[in-house]
Amino acid sequence: MAKSKRILFIAGEVKPFAEVSEVADLARALPEQLQAAGNFEARITMPRYGTINERRNQLHEVIRLSGTDVPMGDTTETLTVKVASLPDIRLQVYFMDHDGYFGRSAVASDDDESAFDDNDARTLFFDRAVLETMRKLRWGPDVIHAFGWVSGLVPLLLSSEYAGDEHLGAAKVVYTPDDVDTTTTLSESFLAEHGLPTDDLDGATLAEAGEHHADAVIYPPSLAPTGGHPQFDADAEARAEQLVTLYDEMLSEVPA
Repeated sequence: MAKSKRILFIAGEVKPFAEVSEVADLARALPEQLQAAGNFEARITMPRYGTINERRNQLHEVIRLSGTDVPMGDTTETLTVKVASLPDIRLQVYFMDHDGYFGRSAVASDDDESAFDDNDARTLFFDRAVLETMRKLRWGPDVIHAFGWVSGLVPLLLSSEYAGDEHLGAAKVVYTPDDVDTTTTLSESFLAEHGLPTDDLDGATLAEAGEHHADAVIYPPSLAPTGGHPQFDADAEARAEQLVTLYDEMLSEVPA
């Protein structure tokens, strides 16, 4: 029997836990469709926003995964990991929990709809937290599919500090942007402070950073693509076939 392909979904939102854009539907449906197609093993991660009712959604802490120190410049922040099952299917969602970054009563912006001024740091914490959690699980994905603004630094991290990692270094990465936070930009000082390559990302949005370093980019159905990138089909079943084809093509590429 062929070995299942491991796919890690890193999403800013997943229905029904958080629904701000159509990415929530994609990150909910695609993992289920992939597992139903066979030969795929999917895992899903997202932030534990303060908007998520833990009792209603039956979140509980995973003690063995909590307590990881996540480097953030000159300091470290301690991660709590919680888990819940998607309703009616056998798929779990891992929630990266940190009260300072995600315990507020909104996902990405304040009451006047201005993006939180620390969305860059929130993104970095979440993305490192997910990757450190996978290392702790010793679960090496074949493909990492990052969705939305809060996963925008995943491709950069994989191509820099995790490039030689035993479990993550060989993973291919796909990025799908959203339109939730299109204003937060990265500064050279922020990148340098947190030990990230500055290259040409000074002034780039989180989505632009994701697109720049990903192995492949695919846009959601209602977001107009830029740079000639493909777009998910409007039909849900066709999207799953699209994704299987994309992953298979990426994993069959022979390194130069």
